[in-house]
Amino acid sequence: MKMTTLPLDEFQKEILEREVRAFLAGLADPEAQARYADLLQEVESGEITEAPSGALEGILEIVLESGRARKLYGPAGENTLTSLFQKTLHGSALVKMTNEVNQALRGLAGQTLGEIIFRSSGPGSYVLTIQTDRCELTLRIDRQGIRVDNLGVDFA
Repeated sequence: MKMTTLPLDEFQKEILEREVRAFLAGLADPEAQARYADLLQEVESGEITEAPSGALEGILEIVLESGRARKLYGPAGENTLTSLFQKTLHGSALVKMTNEVNQALRGLAGQTLGEIIFRSSGPGSYVLTIQTDRCELTLRIDRQGIRVDNLGVDFA
């Protein structure tokens, strides 16, 4: 998905203005300050272009992953920022990845469940293996998202 512009509704604009200002206040690096100042200008205009979209993704990831969005703005604030994140380049890639995993999981419908194994494969990385009477599906879950790692099908 190529993002050309991303319009903000009033609630998103209000939250992002606060968050970008707070983030800017803590930055010492002039280059980072300029990048986030550009983002703030676009937030104030109500529309984000592709240029500062990486900065937007960074702010949204921090605010959502830390729980700050829910704590300060409640479930509605968290939901609106999640919706906005899903429209960014990185967010839409994660949505696509999740849809692909859901498609693989739908393929298990009607099969007899055998074993489910969930294990850690390193810091922040996990593997979920689902065995059925006809296949074995392995999902990898890490900082990049969730994806189908392996699908073995038994044709017997």
